[in-house]
Amino acid sequence: MKKAVRGAEREQSEGASGKWVAHWKMVHIVRPVWEKVGDANQLGRSFPRLTYTQQDSDGLLLLEPGPRTVAGARDLLSVAIQYGNAFGQGFQAAALKPADFFGDDDVLYLMEDMATGEIRVSILWEWLHKGPPFTEADPETGVEAGTRFSAELFDRLLDEEYRKLQRASNRDVHDNSKSTTLPIAREIVETFVKSDVKLPWYIDLLNLNLGIEDLEEAKRRIGDYMTAFREEGVRITHNLDFEGSLK
Repeated sequence: MKKAVRGAEREQSEGASGKWVAHWKMVHIVRPVWEKVGDANQLGRSFPRLTYTQQDSDGLLLLEPGPRTVAGARDLLSVAIQYGNAFGQGFQAAALKPADFFGDDDVLYLMEDMATGEIRVSILWEWLHKGPPFTEADPETGVEAGTRFSAELFDRLLDEEYRKLQRASNRDVHDNSKSTTLPIAREIVETFVKSDVKLPWYIDLLNLNLGIEDLEEAKRRIGDYMTAFREEGVRITHNLDFEGSLK
């Protein structure tokens, strides 16, 4: 709840006149942030004009300071795969948490939607391709503080987190998905994160494979999307089932 308030305070200070919340019980937690201001909106505030300097451009490549841990990478991976699997099963929002906390009632499930799925794969891509160091050691993997997130470590964590989901109970990962949409979700996450070019949207790859349960067909669609984006700079967004082909 403290994080929610801090987030609301940041949004208010940057000019937002209100806040979207995931659940109505959050309203009484964040509303006081705006009530303290006393104005109905922020139309009367002036803000610095946008600039387009080299410093602004360079800033797009910077990483915010903050903790980067192997445990954090595991959590990002686990929920990203689970969200892709839920989407493939027809759920655009799902109550999820990292596999390491399955069965632990002290760790709550959070309502995840496409935005949080996008954020997770995006962070993993940033860590892998921009090379920020881990801020903490991880005895289990032998990673030391200062070590960079390598493709080899990503492959290991991807395999380990995927296996946890395969072994999970039907309550956390539907059994009927473990040989259908779950492998496809893994393929999509792996493709997104390891791509040398950052793809614009995780949702694109999920949409292309909605209703698909055959991994080889999913790989073909993913491959064609990657080719189209790399070679032509375009996103494939139309429903492939109406054409039966990407061509």
